[in-house]
Amino acid sequence: MVGAHYDTKDIPGFVGANDGASGVAVVLELARTLPRRLAGPSIYLVFFDAEESPHGESFESGGDRGSRQFVRYSRDAGRQGSPALKGIRAMVLFDMVGDCDLTIPREANSDPDLYAAFADAAEEGAGSAMPFQGEAAGILDDHTPFIEAGIPAVDLIDFDFGPGPSPGAWWHTRADDLPHVCADSLGVVGAPALAALPAIG
Repeated sequence: MVGAHYDTKDIPGFVGANDGASGVAVVLELARTLPRRLAGPSIYLVFFDAEESPHGESFESGGDRGSRQFVRYSRDAGRQGSPALKGIRAMVLFDMVGDCDLTIPREANSDPDLYAAFADAAEEGAGSAMPFQGEAAGILDDHTPFIEAGIPAVDLIDFDFGPGPSPGAWWHTRADDLPHVCADSLGVVGAPALAALPAIG
């Protein structure tokens, strides 16, 4: 399962070029670029709505609504076209991967082996190994409902967007716009994905 969220924060003038659109861009390009037939397990591409919490609600109470619903449908033997939960071997999430100063440390809740598959692919020449370094604190994101359902998951995320301490001064502000994202960063994450995804499972 490969996914990203396409909703953005309900802030006047907010574009969400990084927080929302960058992950979607990677998954769309994977849809275009992955071979039509793959040896091994199928790869499902999913776009989640309602990752962001509504105005006035905390993320703990109002976030990840789309991915939680997806997991509920999957648990219900694949309702609404989702694959059955027991058939999902792994979940890969792309979120906030457009930062021009990209770093993708292993988010603490993410499966170490899944993260290593992307880091190793980058090290072996698919893109750049530079962003795949270090470890970061755990965060709640669309991979969380899958982890709670017992599915190994990895959140490929740069939760340090702009100056200042994490999550950075541009996160959830109108500065999350096209001048603050770089197409090269999408390729740095997407190229290892092309090599790693067919090998997972």
